[in-house]
Amino acid sequence: MKIQYQIFISYRHDGGEYLARLLEYKLTARGFKVFFDVESLRSGPFDKTLFEKIAECTDILVVLPPNGLDRCTDPEDWVRLEVARALQLNKKIIPITMKNFKFPATLPENINQLRYMQGIEANNDFFEFAIEKLVSKFLDSKPFNSNDQLQKEADEGNPSAMNTLGLRYESGESLPIIRQKAFEFYTQAAAEGDSGALYNLGDVYEQCAKDLSLTYDYGIAEKISQKNADESRNLMRQLAADCYTKAADKKFAPAFYRLGNLAEDVQDFEKAIKFYQSAAVLNYPPAQNAMGYYKMHGIKTNIDFKEAVGWYERAANAGYLPAVYNYAHAIELKDAEKAAQLYEKVANIIPQAALPLARLYENSLHDLQKASNYYRIAYEAGVQEAGEILRRCQDTLFGNNKAEI
Repeated sequence: MKIQYQIFISYRHDGGEYLARLLEYKLTARGFKVFFDVESLRSGPFDKTLFEKIAECTDILVVLPPNGLDRCTDPEDWVRLEVARALQLNKKIIPITMKNFKFPATLPENINQLRYMQGIEANNDFFEFAIEKLVSKFLDSKPFNSNDQLQKEADEGNPSAMNTLGLRYESGESLPIIRQKAFEFYTQAAAEGDSGALYNLGDVYEQCAKDLSLTYDYGIAEKISQKNADESRNLMRQLAADCYTKAADKKFAPAFYRLGNLAEDVQDFEKAIKFYQSAAVLNYPPAQNAMGYYKMHGIKTNIDFKEAVGWYERAANAGYLPAVYNYAHAIELKDAEKAAQLYEKVANIIPQAALPLARLYENSLHDLQKASNYYRIAYEAGVQEAGEILRRCQDTLFGNNKAEI
């Protein structure tokens, strides 16, 4: 059966991809059918599939990072083409602005109307509130998988519906947070062999190992009623490992990764790298990033710079932001221009990236204006050493007329 999408997310890969992916995850969890294009569609001539999906969808979300519309002067720019098509079709367009975004003084005539559209600001500190506002006040689309429909499917024995209800009760996505109900749905779905539910059960036990008070919230305090704190934590970790192992047996890549995390927690790096390797070959980006780190630093393996960079690159190409940062760091001495492009993708999300990016622009790419901009971003994010360097760059650019920090 053909999927009927409801929401189209238009975004700039440089700077907007992380938020776009997060929006897709949050809205999908609430039961919406979200079209989130992949990089393969954005190659060569504009893919007509994107126009078809825009026509199909009711709501068009336009993710706007800082400088996100600057390239729209190009008639062939992807974001410009998507927005223009949505306007032409009279679609409901909702700008999702990121911190420091400002509309350019001028925009091409065929997308200028975008500046007058009502939207929301996706502030990290109030992101859940922004999602709630988006769903309740802005979207014309209604959830495809309503809670009543999911409950009906769960009653009929559908483990996927059980697991989804568990996620909603645990996260508060469209249902009140009731962790005991979440645990019950996960348990039912896991008994049917659902790998995602097994993973989620493992996550519950791992959370409880870190905070034993959660055992009361999830309704499993009786499991540790006769044990001291250390024994209780060890039991919760073991139950987590058991669930992850069952999910890993079904080739569920995130479960291998979490087994690697558990092994790291007890300093068993030899076991950890084996689990990360298993998840990495299944194309799980966090594990590929971990493999890059292990290979880069020779942790229970030989140092292999080329292989490390390869793992970072694969994870970065999948949009995993920590890997984008690590990939840029690994290649910045060899290819400063490419490293700068990578750092720019994450500088507004990972503040630590702004400092090496500024240094690249100052020392390798010789663009003091951009260097100053990124030193300022780093400084405002709390990187104190960026402050003095920013003053030095401003001295060079403006002399005694420099702006005050």
